[in-house]
Amino acid sequence: MRCILVGLLLIVAFEPVVAAVKRVDPAYLATIRDDNPNPLPRGFSAQELLDPVAPRIPDHVLAPPPGTARAQAEYEGNQGLMVRWGSFNSLLTEMTVAITTGDRSARMYVVVTGTSQQNSAASTLSGAGANMDRVGFITQPCSNSSQCSVWMRDYGPRFIEDSGRLGMIDHVYNRPQRIVDDAYPDVASAVRGEPNYDIPLIHGGGNFHLFRNRDAFMTRLIVNENPGVSEQQIRDYYALYQGLDVTLTDPFPTSYDSTQHIDMWMLPLADNTVLIGQYAAGEGGGVPKSVTDAVASQMQARGYTVYRTPGWRAGGAHYTYTNAVLLNDLALICRFGGSYAAQDAQALATFQTALPGRTIVPVDCSGIIGSAGAIHCIVMHVPDLLFRDEFEGVE
Repeated sequence: MRCILVGLLLIVAFEPVVAAVKRVDPAYLATIRDDNPNPLPRGFSAQELLDPVAPRIPDHVLAPPPGTARAQAEYEGNQGLMVRWGSFNSLLTEMTVAITTGDRSARMYVVVTGTSQQNSAASTLSGAGANMDRVGFITQPCSNSSQCSVWMRDYGPRFIEDSGRLGMIDHVYNRPQRIVDDAYPDVASAVRGEPNYDIPLIHGGGNFHLFRNRDAFMTRLIVNENPGVSEQQIRDYYALYQGLDVTLTDPFPTSYDSTQHIDMWMLPLADNTVLIGQYAAGEGGGVPKSVTDAVASQMQARGYTVYRTPGWRAGGAHYTYTNAVLLNDLALICRFGGSYAAQDAQALATFQTALPGRTIVPVDCSGIIGSAGAIHCIVMHVPDLLFRDEFEGVE
């Protein structure tokens, strides 16, 4: 059992009234500083590559939830999002203000290292205009910045409905040197008082998407990272632990996308509706186009409506709009600006067409995309089982 570092979770009030989305003054955002000036990338850092650590092979006893498990799609109702403070604080601030002012009830659960960082984060968020009644804090000490990162999607707990209550599924984080990150689901389980079930797989949580109909999707990165475990065994684990039917797809080349995660080119939008990235024929040796076109055709054959937004690689970064956050009334999407204004406009128009029931909020992702991820990568949805059927996003 991993060492559990118990923190404090502030319980916040439910507010049924939808407010206008508040935007943060760019001049204020420019004053926000990171606690760690050298944030870890979503992929392996240069130091991790120089001093590698063998992945810890999961030794968990097979112990799925005893009852019927149901993983919830992100487009269903949610209590809010979990994030870790410390890196890309300006982006986290912009998102927190939009969510706590623009959604009728959503909360932000902010993981901090201690009282000092909590006070700093609270001051920053309050000064930006966040509704602090909707912000709670969870404490997990981290004295070594090489062991904890902003990429909550990849190491955070995957919530499920566990016989009528919330439970958590915890995998072994596929960044073995980030031991504080890997321990976080135990912290969340202790703080929230919800059971945590260890799935015996090495995994990065962004390599995963699901729909309410139990369709789920991952790239074969998970097969490559779990030698000796067959594709069928992986599918069986997800059926046992989350009640899902997993489809495995080919990944992008690591030279194009170092994470090989599916959330860099796919996003479920609603029941039977999906967004898939669209790539030029010459990109990445043609693999991104062939992979996404094949999956788009496969989804259409299954009865899904497929929307496409541009994806491309430039300056060593994989740019994408599918790495977005659907949260109740809102859809937060990437904006890159500058020479990519036309692509931004195209993506915005696509989301507005596909999600007429949500308010679309572009946020500045130009500073994070070079670290091999964007806004979906830095949040973990916390489902609301009571209101899960309310938010559809498609009229």
